[in-house]
Amino acid sequence: MSRTIAAMCALTMLAIAGCDRVFVAEPREPDLVGVYRLTSDSEGFLREQKGYGSIPVSVVELRPGSSISVRNLPDCAVDGFGRGSGAFVSGNGKWRLDKAFVGYGLTLDIAAGGTMKPGIYAGPWVAIRRRSSPHVLQISVGDPDSGESIRYERVSS
Repeated sequence: MSRTIAAMCALTMLAIAGCDRVFVAEPREPDLVGVYRLTSDSEGFLREQKGYGSIPVSVVELRPGSSISVRNLPDCAVDGFGRGSGAFVSGNGKWRLDKAFVGYGLTLDIAAGGTMKPGIYAGPWVAIRRRSSPHVLQISVGDPDSGESIRYERVSS
């Protein structure tokens, strides 16, 4: 019995140690700042799963001093149910790094003036992936439990 418990503990420790989203050092601002572009896999997901036709260049730009510019974000990403009309939204505001339950994420405070609804976008909506730079931004589409998301890879700093 004690061998079984010891084996289970060892397996649990190995599983936790292998998960790159649990034991992640806090990203530094210089490692996050840059221009992130929608990945080709995410473009395919939007076409095949969400019914989008042509997809313009979609970019998230994190600037020093915590300012952000979001250009051509698919509207399904800002709909709580993940529904999209094939349109794209844009906005500017501020970003803040937050500790998430697993890893780190960004909270966005989008200002009025763009096509993206102004307000706070928080929680697991924008997750930071990869242990080290260049990081990937993963944006939940609809309910985070649905597993649907789009990813943005850094193309310049």
